[in-house]
Amino acid sequence: MSYEGYKQGIHKSKGGLIRSFVKLEGNQIEDIAFSGDFFLFPETAIEQIAQSLKGANATSDSVLLAVRSVYESESVTAPGTAPEDFTTSIMQAVES
Repeated sequence: MSYEGYKQGIHKSKGGLIRSFVKLEGNQIEDIAFSGDFFLFPETAIEQIAQSLKGANATSDSVLLAVRSVYESESVTAPGTAPEDFTTSIMQAVES
């Protein structure tokens, strides 16, 4: 996948590196993808996090709420990686 037109944010959590690729439309997240060496269980949780962020306002509060919601609804286990870590990576991208 080409990330042309996407902004990139990188955050090193205790559980690994989180790289966020964010495409904005105004102040909303149009598309988002992640890479890195972190672990989430169930494995589908990362896709659900990305889906929950599409169309969300690109603010720290909105992003954190969306990520936390997936952690809770999917009973995510992520050794060393919290919703706040994803939020930091995403907001670095948004603000770059």
